[in-house]
Amino acid sequence: MKREVSPRAIAVVLLAVAVVLGAAGWFLLVSPKRSQASKLAATIATKQSQVSTEMRQASATAQPAQTESLGKALPDVPLMPDVVDQLNALANRSGVVLDTITPQAPVPGTGFEAIPLSVVVDGRYFAVEKFLRLVREQVQLDNSNLDAHGRLFDVQGVQLQQTEPAPSVTATLSLRTFYYAAGVAPPTTETTTDGTTTTEATTTTAAGS
Repeated sequence: MKREVSPRAIAVVLLAVAVVLGAAGWFLLVSPKRSQASKLAATIATKQSQVSTEMRQASATAQPAQTESLGKALPDVPLMPDVVDQLNALANRSGVVLDTITPQAPVPGTGFEAIPLSVVVDGRYFAVEKFLRLVREQVQLDNSNLDAHGRLFDVQGVQLQQTEPAPSVTATLSLRTFYYAAGVAPPTTETTTDGTTTTEATTTTAAGS
């Protein structure tokens, strides 16, 4: 006797398979790129410093196109409303609903600061996957050519939860965005004589500023 399988049951099975494949894709494709975003932010910060120096020493017309791309990827202020607008636009393009964006305290890097973000989106599994891809492709560096369509984002982690109707999911994303902070170095950790540790950020000031 054959048992008919309902379309909903098929959708649930397909969602489960997609989530498993998505987890595998995360570990194979997304996770290795996590450290690359910080390196890219440091590279952009270095380029911004170089352009600023050229503009001071040469002329105010030095590499305007490059300056615009650098400013898109790594502005010199946090500009959180801009972050919200860009993520909302990417959500609309990918077909997901942007629920919440929760920023945290900035973390110093080398020439930049990173702002951790908790972002929650709802939608079909493959729409969420498209959203992640669009977020990662905002900024790309090909050799020395910077292609920036918006802010630089770093995908740190993804948590998926199945919702109704299948195969819809709620995705909680751990992201970071960056902004240029000349002279900011990563925090240093020191161990005191009583065994406790202290962490402080070091800020350097260029000579003559």
